Amino acid sequence: MSWITASLNSTLLLVVLAVIFLLLNVLDAHSTWLVIKPHHFYREKNPIARWVFRKLGIPHGIVIFKAGLLSILILAGAFYGAWDAFTLNIVLITADLLFTYVVVHNYRLYFRLRRWQL
Repeated sequence: MSWITASLNSTLLLVVLAVIFLLLNVLDAHSTWLVIKPHHFYREKNPIARWVFRKLGIPHGIVIFKAGLLSILILAGAFYGAWDAFTLNIVLITADLLFTYVVVHNYRLYFRLRRWQL
């Protein structure tokens, strides 16, 4: 059990998980764009994101929403991770798993919609 604790306290793991988190967010932005373009905002399930997308349009709304969200999360993560890599690694593992699910769901939905429209 101690190797798990040691791994979760690793700064290297923190960096790897953070890079994966950023890549998943890029894929989430791309897959969201594919699903809601040109004006299918109702397909976005996050009401705050949907509101931003409607106000700013596509793709500007996606870029600005993701940039703002990631800026806040990166600052909070850098501040918190400096003292407690263990907890932040657990949070990033959870976030990476959730974003993986969202990205896979979005791409599946896109391909389903594309097939239906042909």
